[in-house]
Amino acid sequence: MKKLPRIVSVIGWSGSGKTTFIEGAIGECARRGVSAAAIKKSRHAADLPPDAKDSSRFRAAGALPSIYLSDTEMVVLAAPPAVIDAGTIAALCPGAAIVFCEGLAVPGSIAALVAGEAEDEAALKRPLAEIDILVARAPGLRKLAAARGVPAFAPEDIGRIIDRLLA
Repeated sequence: MKKLPRIVSVIGWSGSGKTTFIEGAIGECARRGVSAAAIKKSRHAADLPPDAKDSSRFRAAGALPSIYLSDTEMVVLAAPPAVIDAGTIAALCPGAAIVFCEGLAVPGSIAALVAGEAEDEAALKRPLAEIDILVARAPGLRKLAAARGVPAFAPEDIGRIIDRLLA
């Protein structure tokens, strides 16, 4: 049986630094030789490729999936899976040791909250009791999280965060 990847649900308000965090985490994984993948969940329709592209036209006509393929990348346009769980993510991201999911809460995943400029718990998207890891700029907020048993890191501590995620 194939081992499922470590799944990290990255939570936070818009503009809090989720994408920057994931970008840094993926870069650190690559530096270490750890295969990483990313999933971005949005409430909006996909904005790539543009509707005028053949792949989008094929998808609109009913192709499932419609695949755009170049020499350097591939985009698959298809209906999303009915259920997003660890098994689905493993199938979508074969070979990934760790998958960062922005805006997607996956049951059983590690909930990493990126706090941005928040300085207290009231400003967070979720209470500290509902997360597994806090990434926060404010030292006071990190101290509060640690006092409640939630590992807390500054955004620049990406190496330590990856150590924690892979432990």
